Amino acid sequence: MQNDLHEANRLSWNAATAAHNSHKGDQGAFFRNGGSTLYPEEIELLGDLAGLDLLHLQCNSGQDSLSLARLGANVTGVDISDEAIAFATRLSSESGIAATFERADLFHWFEGARARGAVFDRVFASYGTICWLSDLGPWARGIASVLKPGGRFAFIEFHPFAMVFDETWTPRYDYAPREPISEAGVGDYVAASGTGLAPDGYEQGVVDFRNPHPSFEFNWGIADVVQALINAGLKVECLKEYPYANGWVGFEAMRDSGGGRMLPPETMPSVPLMYAIAAAKPDATTQVSAGKRSEANIRPYRAEDRDRLVDIWLSASRVGHPFLGEERLLAQLGMVRDTYLPMADNWVAEVDGRPAGFIGLIDRFIGGLFVDPEIHGAGIGRGLIEHAAARLGHLDVGVYADNASAVEFYRRRGFVETSRQETDDEGLPFAVIHMARPS
Repeated sequence: MQNDLHEANRLSWNAATAAHNSHKGDQGAFFRNGGSTLYPEEIELLGDLAGLDLLHLQCNSGQDSLSLARLGANVTGVDISDEAIAFATRLSSESGIAATFERADLFHWFEGARARGAVFDRVFASYGTICWLSDLGPWARGIASVLKPGGRFAFIEFHPFAMVFDETWTPRYDYAPREPISEAGVGDYVAASGTGLAPDGYEQGVVDFRNPHPSFEFNWGIADVVQALINAGLKVECLKEYPYANGWVGFEAMRDSGGGRMLPPETMPSVPLMYAIAAAKPDATTQVSAGKRSEANIRPYRAEDRDRLVDIWLSASRVGHPFLGEERLLAQLGMVRDTYLPMADNWVAEVDGRPAGFIGLIDRFIGGLFVDPEIHGAGIGRGLIEHAAARLGHLDVGVYADNASAVEFYRRRGFVETSRQETDDEGLPFAVIHMARPS
């Protein structure tokens, strides 16, 4: 994370946001009269929102956040810009649509959200968001950490291929460059787009805006985005591309095909200008046998179990420890297979003759407890804990603080926190909570 560039962008967005909203008139009245700033693509991607908790990342001045709240969601919006959050808070009050807005750098916000156990059914981000983030790893892991099991991340963004062109449609820039791009500052793209981004009528507002603060952009390719989400343990369910840009007039001679869908000039071939991704967090409540609990047979580890248990470890770690990243998990896989499994006292839970989970014990310490994510919620983990307690009595365990569901699982099994360390056993900056269950 490049904090200095994020801070420069905060100042640049503070200046630009005031100019943007100067063109949009009485937005409170717009919403009181039933207005919405959402496009059909976002609504389709998100699905029914009634009664759901929704986190809106980089929410800007809150117009889309309030439109989502009007659809029945309980919305929390986060943005780095002080000006944007102040405007969003006022707009919520003036419109009479309830929503919560918090100002923070997104990466810092995720850290705080994990610490307090905040979780959401939907996470949403749209249009010109990730180009302001210096690292997609913490972004994707943060999304995974605050999604409820079975929750969905909905993302719609301008296509990185479009960023190859300059304003005259001349190919000029590299696709997804590795280095940040320095700009004169966030511009007044609302003025450039006119009614496309001012749905209640465009007003002249600030004229010839010049931002006094430079900005820095990070143009990520689609592969960068998809891989970051996969590495965070999310399942990408759909990827769509669109030959138009909603509301944004980013190039010369763009034409409105209806509903604010802006196309290239007729003299040009079709090119992708937007894309959308839906990714889900695996559902930890899935039960075996079509929703019915099956009896698990708990037995000692056998050598032929090794490969199956390694598979369970990896799939469960992707769900429970997405913050470690795919590269580190794959690096640990060999150690689990060749060192940890042979040295531990392992017990396997079998369902229908197939290993479904296991517990690895070192004396009375739980070195690992992993259950196939496909059958989380079927009582496998609880059965393994109780089996170990019946044999050994007192049990100890260390749990990543970021794995909130695991911490809660052990608390429900009678474990209490005894201490905490700020780094894990490899010295990485992931806090570990030490817990114990007395005999």
